[in-house]
Amino acid sequence: MVTAALGGTLDVATVDGPLTIKIPAGTQSGTDFKMSGHGVPHLRGGTRGAHIVTVRVETPTKLTKQQKALLESFRTPGRGSFFR
Repeated sequence: MVTAALGGTLDVATVDGPLTIKIPAGTQSGTDFKMSGHGVPHLRGGTRGAHIVTVRVETPTKLTKQQKALLESFRTPGRGSFFR
């Protein structure tokens, strides 16, 4: 959740081993990133396909009091939530 909101890097398992991709700030759940040339090789030819990475943001379910207070600070006064 934090990496999707603020941006950063993410290690991704590929057929050749782990690679690191950059996640831009504000990435939404369901966003696809295409890693050209890192997928499975084509049957007839030396080229390789793309490895597609789909971002799935998980919302935390067990929060400490401090974590809840920090999230509460994101609420927009008069609107009730920053999700609107």
